[in-house]
Amino acid sequence: MWNPRLLSPVERRATMIVETHSPEQVVREALRDMPALWNKMKDPIARLQRRMRKDKSLRMEPQLFEYRSHAGNNWLIAMLPTKKVLNIVPFVWYRGRDGYYRAARIMQDGVCYHISHHVLEQYAERFNRTGDGFMRLKEFIRENMSFGTEYCFDNNDARVGITHGYIIGTWLVPHEVAQLITFVDHGKLFPDQLEQMERLDQWRAESIRPVRIPGQDMNPWDIPRKAA
Repeated sequence: MWNPRLLSPVERRATMIVETHSPEQVVREALRDMPALWNKMKDPIARLQRRMRKDKSLRMEPQLFEYRSHAGNNWLIAMLPTKKVLNIVPFVWYRGRDGYYRAARIMQDGVCYHISHHVLEQYAERFNRTGDGFMRLKEFIRENMSFGTEYCFDNNDARVGITHGYIIGTWLVPHEVAQLITFVDHGKLFPDQLEQMERLDQWRAESIRPVRIPGQDMNPWDIPRKAA
C-alpha cells in the first residue's frame, strides 16, 4: 500500500474525492488530506480539552466536528471525552453515483475502513428511519466511532464490533484497507458471532488511548493496530 510520508510535495497535495472513486482511492485521497485536517483540528481539540476540565457532564458524550478541507473533501471528526482522555477518530464522507452516502474511517498508521452504503442503510432500518441520509450518517458515526476488529487469516474476512452491532467486511488491501459490507444488530447474531462480539467489545474498551498534544509525532487518531 502507499505510504503518504514517502510522497513528494506535489504528490502530497490532496485532491477531491469524487463519486467515481474506488474505496482504495477514497482512502488514498483522505490520507493526503490529513495534514490539513490536523492543522484545522488543533483549536477545536484545545477548546474541548478546556471544557472537559470544567464540565464533567461532557464525559462519554460523543461530539462531532464538521470540516470541509481546501481540497473539497468532507470530514466528520468524532470525539469522545472520557475521564482522562479524549478519543478522536476522523471519517471522510461522500456520495456515490447512486446518490447514497458512503464514508471511510481513516487511520494514518493503522487499518482504514471504507463503509459501504449497504451498512448505513441496514443500520438505518434498525436504528434511524429519518429520511435525511446525512443525519443518519452523522448518527452512525457519533454512536459507533469506536471499532473493535478481528481478522480471519484463513479467508478474506474482517469482523468489526461497534456499539450497536456487528459489521462483516472484506480486505481490499490486506491489513490496511477493509471494505465493510453488512451490518447485523445484536438481536440477529449467531452464537459464535455473539462470542466474538464479546471479545470485540472488550477490545473496543481497551483501545482507548490518551490524546496526543498537537505537534507530537503521533496524532490523536493514530491508534496503533491490534497485535496479531
